[in-house]
Amino acid sequence: MLTQDWLTWSLLLYPLGLVAAIDALWSGRTAQGSLAWMLSLLVIPQLSLPAYLLFGSRRLKGYRRARQRVDGHLTGIGARVEQQLLPYRRDANATIRPLLALFRSPMLTGNKVELLTSGEQTFAALFEALDQAQHSICLQFYIIRDDDLGQRLLSVLQHRAAAGVRIYIVFDEIGSHGLTRHYRRQLRAAGIEFSRFNPIRLRNRMQLNFRNHRKLVIIDEQVAFIGGYNIGDEYLSANWRDTHLRIQGPAALSFQLGFAEDWHWATGRDPELQWQAAPKAGEQAVMCINPGPADQFESASLFVCQMIQAAQQRCWLVSPYFVPDQAVISNLQLAVLRGVDVRVLVPEKTDNRVVQLAMMRYIEELSQAGIRFSTYRAGFLHQKVMLIDDELVSVGSANLDNRSLRINFEMNALIQDRTLAKQVEAMLQQDFLQSTSAQVSTRWHQQLLARLARLLAPLL
Repeated sequence: MLTQDWLTWSLLLYPLGLVAAIDALWSGRTAQGSLAWMLSLLVIPQLSLPAYLLFGSRRLKGYRRARQRVDGHLTGIGARVEQQLLPYRRDANATIRPLLALFRSPMLTGNKVELLTSGEQTFAALFEALDQAQHSICLQFYIIRDDDLGQRLLSVLQHRAAAGVRIYIVFDEIGSHGLTRHYRRQLRAAGIEFSRFNPIRLRNRMQLNFRNHRKLVIIDEQVAFIGGYNIGDEYLSANWRDTHLRIQGPAALSFQLGFAEDWHWATGRDPELQWQAAPKAGEQAVMCINPGPADQFESASLFVCQMIQAAQQRCWLVSPYFVPDQAVISNLQLAVLRGVDVRVLVPEKTDNRVVQLAMMRYIEELSQAGIRFSTYRAGFLHQKVMLIDDELVSVGSANLDNRSLRINFEMNALIQDRTLAKQVEAMLQQDFLQSTSAQVSTRWHQQLLARLARLLAPLL
């Protein structure tokens, strides 16, 4: 009886697997990803078909139309923001010009940027700024937990809401799946508006892709916080290594516009915000980098490639997940051939075994090209940082993996400033001192598993 049931299911699943394989071929965004899905769907549909229904579709037509409607709806606000920021706009050079076309956000002068390198430092600065909010707080995180840190945040927000400050929160449904109903009821009772960022409700198919991985707070259009920290007690641990930025000045308005797009997409409503550019706070130039899967181009991958291509002397990259696409790999190889000092810092261990194995293969291959890989050993490395030459710094939420490069909504800040670059150089030098040269296992079974894991890289 069991054999007959298995045969019946197989006769049903293999045709469905064939249909799904055709869909993967038709709608896949990369040849590698399409091929990986097609092979698995044709050979083992019992395992791969459920995974494809949840994770596999890259069909974005309906989503892109919805995002375009949001962008069109916000055209008036965007024009107002552009006018407000015109006095601070820096002329785009050859490095910045393609990014301006991709992200529609100019490089803006007049900002003061503070580098935050620990959870204690980051949340002390964040809570101090929140406590001083006068009229608006926009808050967006991939993860918000109902733990001690989450309760501290709730208390500050309740206090500011009672003082008449308008507060808007967007959190990702998957990342914040553990956020309790009691926590949400407390937000609602305080008059705080919040929404899940929930692409699962897309009409074309239920799936768990297109996550909002951004970590962003904007206060009174004056100050923006951006980087790798979420809201959870683990981010306060001394063993957690992350980086965040406090940005004060006109650039905060660019990040607020990005938040408004996500809020409108999630709720269908506009946040009631003032759209006045902050006065000049410093001399540093900042650009909002907000890639997402609804963009016309694969903007996150193109951003990373453009940064690598801009490097003449140095390209230092830090990412907890290093599973890059072929375009990034090729540009890293070309940078080495140009004589650029290319270094990549990754964690000694990740929280994903398959990713860890795939990283081994990439490290082995690219080390042979002359790229220097180091593994951080003083805790869990979670920061996402790029240092290009002595002037360009990127800090944000985007990893160097397929999800950040193609599937997730991410948010980075690109800063053009020698002073900050010097600070980031010193920070990374300290991280390298707490790291060792990456070693790849020579055991045949580890090598085999690493090669198999790399085949899954387009799906990770």
